[in-house]
Amino acid sequence: MSPQPAPSFTPRVIGQTEKALNAILARELDGSGLSEPGWVLLKLAEAAGGRLGRQELVEQAQTAAKFDRQRTEAEIESLLWAHLLAAEGSEVVLTDDARGLQDRVSSNVDEITVRLWGDLSDADLATAGRLLATILGRANEELGYSI
Repeated sequence: MSPQPAPSFTPRVIGQTEKALNAILARELDGSGLSEPGWVLLKLAEAAGGRLGRQELVEQAQTAAKFDRQRTEAEIESLLWAHLLAAEGSEVVLTDDARGLQDRVSSNVDEITVRLWGDLSDADLATAGRLLATILGRANEELGYSI
């Protein structure tokens, strides 16, 4: 039996990988009441130090996750209602509940990540990272986003 050729790098492979990774995240979020878009918003807030302007969060979600303004505003309201974000003037702030949820989910995702690509070489990971960053940059240009 001859060896199978390596899969080609195609939009299908990228899409299937994204769907599989999203399914893993959905499994980890199951029971938390948090959606994937809500998770993204919390991660963006966390990356900003846990506090940022509400409009800045909306803009970051539009750029990073391609969420539309209306969807993002609705997700922020859900996070405020669930006490995962708190409003302080024009800013939103991560709550202790949000930080606890993030710690739990991130810990689980980190363990899974090690199983998925922890045994791949640094060189392969660096190549994959550069390749995906190049494609992302070009896709953002195509969509009119400047990052």
